[in-house]
Amino acid sequence: MSQTETPSMQKPAPRRTILFGLGLLAIVLALFAAGRAGYLPDAAEATGWLEAVSASPWGLVAVIAVFCVSAFIGVPQFALIAAAVAVFGPWYGGAYAWVANMISGAVTFWIGRIAGEEAFRRYAGKRVQQLSRVVGRNALAASAIVRNVPAGPFLIVNMAFGVSEAKFRDYWIGMGLGIIPKIALVAFAGKSIFAALQGNLLLALAAAAGAVAVYVAAFLYFRRRAAKAGQILPAEPAAPVDSPAQPGE
Repeated sequence: MSQTETPSMQKPAPRRTILFGLGLLAIVLALFAAGRAGYLPDAAEATGWLEAVSASPWGLVAVIAVFCVSAFIGVPQFALIAAAVAVFGPWYGGAYAWVANMISGAVTFWIGRIAGEEAFRRYAGKRVQQLSRVVGRNALAASAIVRNVPAGPFLIVNMAFGVSEAKFRDYWIGMGLGIIPKIALVAFAGKSIFAALQGNLLLALAAAAGAVAVYVAAFLYFRRRAAKAGQILPAEPAAPVDSPAQPGE
């Protein structure tokens, strides 16, 4: 009778596969480090790229390309969303930013899975692999949570999901839901500033209050979920203590 094959019974990946993944990971992280150090284009240049195509029918394609490239050079998500909103307005800019975020999130997830999954399974410690399984079982909630709490750069976070046991579908849905409050904050805050500059103080205050309310509510909700998620991982079992020998044993 055949038995279901468990991960521990699977044939180990060839060494060259792991070396290829580690090489790809090194290139990606080198690009990221160079971008964060200021050697590659920054948010201002990304905004300039979008402005150059703002009047063309390729606006959405341009936003997607800019988000994907910028993810690998460390441009912050807030800056990219703000650039899209500034160039295309709060509604189109926000929608374009959401679509571009979903595609760049998919790209960075699969880069992490291709580059690091095999090495992670072989070399990660028992505790880290246990955490990976926890993330995999709660991928949708975890992916939504990290969009609204300080968790690290977009690239690193998404690649971490890629090397974990998270299902792409759950990760992607969670990201799509979790990014909405951040986009709403940038879009409506930008709209409030524009209204203030035009002298419409009431509209400015209403838009700003709405944006802050949406973001704060989401932040508090996801922070509470993050606290609960932190309790999912069981503590390391204590080492057994041998009882002293009894007389006559």
